[in-house]
Amino acid sequence: MHTHGHHHEPLPPPTTSATEAYLASVVEALGDTPETVIALQFLRDGACEVLCVGDPADLEGIVIQAIAIPEEPLAFGSSAEAIASLIPHLTGWTCVNVPSNLADDLIEPVATAANASSMRLMDDVYHALYRQPPAIPKRGARLLTAADRELVDQMPPDMIGDGSERLLATLDAGHVAGAIRDGALVSLAYTFATSELHADIGVVTHPEWRGQGLATSVASLVAKAIRRDSRIPVWSCGGSNIASLRIAARLGFEEVSRRTYLIPDFDDAP
Repeated sequence: MHTHGHHHEPLPPPTTSATEAYLASVVEALGDTPETVIALQFLRDGACEVLCVGDPADLEGIVIQAIAIPEEPLAFGSSAEAIASLIPHLTGWTCVNVPSNLADDLIEPVATAANASSMRLMDDVYHALYRQPPAIPKRGARLLTAADRELVDQMPPDMIGDGSERLLATLDAGHVAGAIRDGALVSLAYTFATSELHADIGVVTHPEWRGQGLATSVASLVAKAIRRDSRIPVWSCGGSNIASLRIAARLGFEEVSRRTYLIPDFDDAP
């Protein structure tokens, strides 16, 4: 993990190792909310680059870019100018997730940094669950344990890509629930990110098994486990992901906020 604090001069490429005190100040500045739980997980794991304008406590502009998911850096802060000054120093990104109130002012800087002909905006919707979710039992759906490592190892790449190692770690440190058919996992819910107060839920279902309520069932199991830990379950998804929004509604999640994806569009590029 690397960090850089600066005022408004150009930012050098990230090379300096972050200090624990500096990272602690970034964590404190971000706060523990449904919108920050994923960034807080990356920070705790030491699995991200951190770019910052000025003192983190001022929260002018902070960008968190996960090493494993560089395509979607997360920007936080009160100043569009400050965040814009950090964008040219990012590499490997395909969109930027920004505070919605700054999105309009960041369209041009992000488009310029990407050399894009135009930009698309998409809502990133955050939900929280403040009550017990309904029980949605499905055959073969249950919480998984360390004894299920082989099941996770054997999941096909079209479900989890190269994420099996992270899921195996979540079996030990978080919560994973799966729906099993013919001895194989076909739907999975898991704690994608955890902070002191919140836990964000990820869900994936094999294409051949979608539309049968399996994702809702396993997500309910994970949400209940999170609540047993005295944390608030969080559900975040793109505003166009109707299937995911339906699951959140069925489980009793309430929308609490929105951020915005700024997505460079190259379709009209010469």
